[in-house]
Amino acid sequence: MNKITKQILWIIAAVILLGVAGKCDHDEQVIYNMPDDVYQALKKELGNPSDGQLVDEYIRNRAHWDSIGNSFEY
Repeated sequence: MNKITKQILWIIAAVILLGVAGKCDHDEQVIYNMPDDVYQALKKELGNPSDGQLVDEYIRNRAHWDSIGNSFEY
């Protein structure tokens, strides 16, 4: 493998790693800003989801999950 091929592979690997890190950071931010009762309801509904699955479901049906959270507010 020549030098240019190795450099291209390193660049591709770096871009992939930055993408994964960005997705993890996004998931953490969404969970951090999510009401705790919504988080608990999602965990109960989905079983034992990964953070990514939990965030994807929350974003896909945000109005539904936020309405559940609003029903528990005092």
